[in-house]
Amino acid sequence: MDSITVGIVIAVAGLVFVLMNQAAWNWVKWIGWAVGNLVIGSIMLFLFNLVAESFSFEIPINPVTVTVTGFLGFPGLATLVIIKQFIL
Repeated sequence: MDSITVGIVIAVAGLVFVLMNQAAWNWVKWIGWAVGNLVIGSIMLFLFNLVAESFSFEIPINPVTVTVTGFLGFPGLATLVIIKQFIL
C-alpha cells in the first residue's frame, strides 16, 4: 500500500469514528453548558455584591445561590434578593 492510500484510509476511518460517536460526546456538551452557567452565575453574584456593597446588602456566594443565579439568570437573582430582603 502506498502511504497516500494509508493516509486516506486513516482519514476515512477517523471520520466514520467521529460520526458514529457523535452521541458519545453529548454528555460533554451538557457538562460544558452546566459549568458555563455556574461561571455566569458566579460572575453575576460578584458584580451584584460589588454594587450592593454600598447599600450594606450582600448575597453570599455559595453553591446554592450560584446555581439559582446561573440557571435562572436575572429572575433567579431577583428571587434571591426578595428572599434575603423580606423572608430572612
